[in-house]
Amino acid sequence: MAVKNPVFVGIEIINAPGRLRNAYVYAALDETCQLLAIGRGDRAELLAFLGGQQSAWAAVNGPRRPNMGIHSHENPSQVGLPFEKPELPPNSRVCERLLAAEGFTLTPTPDKAADCTSWARRSFDLYQQLTEFDYGDYPGSEGPRYSLETHPEIIFWRLLKGKLPLPASLEGRLQRQLILYSLQMPVPDAMDFFLEVTRFKLIQGEVPDEKIFSIEELNALAAAYIAWQAGNQSEDIDLIGDPEEGQIVLPARMISPL
Repeated sequence: MAVKNPVFVGIEIINAPGRLRNAYVYAALDETCQLLAIGRGDRAELLAFLGGQQSAWAAVNGPRRPNMGIHSHENPSQVGLPFEKPELPPNSRVCERLLAAEGFTLTPTPDKAADCTSWARRSFDLYQQLTEFDYGDYPGSEGPRYSLETHPEIIFWRLLKGKLPLPASLEGRLQRQLILYSLQMPVPDAMDFFLEVTRFKLIQGEVPDEKIFSIEELNALAAAYIAWQAGNQSEDIDLIGDPEEGQIVLPARMISPL
């Protein structure tokens, strides 16, 4: 349901062991897909930003909760799971098995939080905090605030029609920014980078990448794009997984704009 003057926020949780300062990167768009804010901080700073929004769609690049074992007791025909394929990840969520069957291997989310990585547990905690801030699960909730799960690598994989994006290198950053630019996201044209590259600068180790966002920022922007689509173009997204366990929101596979 559309809400008045919503903000569309994408959140990247930096995947690193132990405690990490400024472990959250976020990007916020307005209704016209213009950039309102982009930054990083600790969880308190992120929650202060999210808590101050009257209406918002927050897309998190991380799992909502541990798997609930649905794939082990549901009728495969009910959830569309190809159980006959032994290479599909065990002890995983329905969405992870469906994506594996589609061709994208996602790290399985165990059924116990204690068995999950610290990064996944930070994601669980963030969703819990969002719930306490009255961010309802998307889809299925009605109100001015929503939270949804997505995944940046799968977003770009879908947009590239099943081709894996380049690694998190300068080339990968250029590729991701070009993809976002082609979607009319508020990022500079990454092709301008090549206009500023000279032999002298390369020899001196001066890479003119000031206008190229970091991988974490690009991931947050990709999530913000999905949040914007969920709020404005829901016909252009797919919901992968079981609603009770948690669904991943992605660009619709059959209508990729690239």
